[in-house]
Amino acid sequence: MKSILSTKIVALLLFVSLCSFKCKTDDVIEINPEDLAAPEITIITPNENATFYTDGGMDSPDYLILQANATDASTIIRGSVTVKNSAGAEVYYYEETAATQNNATITTIYTSFRTSEPGTYSLIYEFEDSNENVSQVSIVATCIFSETDPYSDEPS
Repeated sequence: MKSILSTKIVALLLFVSLCSFKCKTDDVIEINPEDLAAPEITIITPNENATFYTDGGMDSPDYLILQANATDASTIIRGSVTVKNSAGAEVYYYEETAATQNNATITTIYTSFRTSEPGTYSLIYEFEDSNENVSQVSIVATCIFSETDPYSDEPS
């Protein structure tokens, strides 16, 4: 009987304490109806026609740093980079959203890409503001086959 009473008291105290604290809600993203312009994108890296080498080879770099910045009069709610191979198939996708960043504006995309497949790759950066204005910039990079080190202890 005593343990049931103490369990009920603990449950009541827990309920009261949870009800008395107010969690801070995320800021609401405001829409600026006068902003008709899409975000302006600046690609930081890589440069157009950059080359890199296949993952696991002797040459470097064997990856690309994918970085772009964007500016806009409104909150930028999404930034992404898509990598497509020469056949147009998506081989990599990275996205940042305001929803996953406490509704903070997304001004930078930063990630990396590596592959074991040589070829030409399209890098498509895209940003969207809270008014659904979308901008996109794409460049091309080339991955060159790199021989593996025959003296390496790592398995091929």
